[in-house]
Amino acid sequence: AVGINAEYGEEGVTDLDQYHNCPGAPLLPDFFLGDNYPVPESYSSDSDSSGGSIGKMMEKFRPLMTPEVMHKTAIVFALDFGDGGKWTFDMKDKGTISDTDETPADVTFQMTEDVFLKIVKGEMQSTAAFMAGQMKIQGNLMEAMKLEGLFKKMKTKL
Repeated sequence: AVGINAEYGEEGVTDLDQYHNCPGAPLLPDFFLGDNYPVPESYSSDSDSSGGSIGKMMEKFRPLMTPEVMHKTAIVFALDFGDGGKWTFDMKDKGTISDTDETPADVTFQMTEDVFLKIVKGEMQSTAAFMAGQMKIQGNLMEAMKLEGLFKKMKTKL
């Protein structure tokens, strides 16, 4: 849709969803606007990506399970949040993210939801979380290192 800017009388694009890589998802704030610009509710830490709704956050990650990513990664890994549940990412055969999948994981990451969220948002490196004892890894450590890039891609889906 094209709109008219009341201040300048110019036309401009108002339907930005057509240009979004994930239509329907909220746009991220522009980081060049400074601190006085209000952050959309969809991006705040109290939104769907908070610990209380980990399932909604995992739903946002499903588009990352592409054949290309599966081919590069080719493992099954689990995120064990203790009382917060366990999520299995089957990137070997199924291309699924599930909290009910009992497929044995090649690698299991044990951490709190808060630590996971910090890693995904880029506020903490997974290696730093591991070294600080905030994240434990069971399984093949070399396979676990393949997932650093996936964690970075997850940030784009929050």
